[in-house]
Amino acid sequence: MVNAPIHDLLIRLKNAYMARKKLVEWVQYSKFKHQVLELLKKFKFIDGFDVTGEWATKTFTIQLHVTGNMVEDVPVVKMYSKPSRRWYIGRQDIRPVAGGRGIGILSTSQGLMASHEAKKKKIGGELIAEIY
Repeated sequence: MVNAPIHDLLIRLKNAYMARKKLVEWVQYSKFKHQVLELLKKFKFIDGFDVTGEWATKTFTIQLHVTGNMVEDVPVVKMYSKPSRRWYIGRQDIRPVAGGRGIGILSTSQGLMASHEAKKKKIGGELIAEIY
């Protein structure tokens, strides 16, 4: 049992990039993970993903980019919100991630979105993680 499934997903992706894998398989399905993967796909941190199985046995298969330079292509993941301590930020506290190169994953009242999108809409929320 995993206490922080989103953190588990992001660390699996980072470890797969470090091991120069092309696929991450057998990631248990959830709607929240699906939204996170859609966000990562939109901002080109992953190539794509597929959902396989039915009902309680649904899993993700995630396709990663082919890395050329190990140092520059492996994403840096910073976790903020945890099950024991939620990290909420207001719209005025949203800052660019890595000088605009990365995204902050923010859970808002209007759904999951990148931190710079939330800043444009002038809404805050729970900062899950930053990836750059």
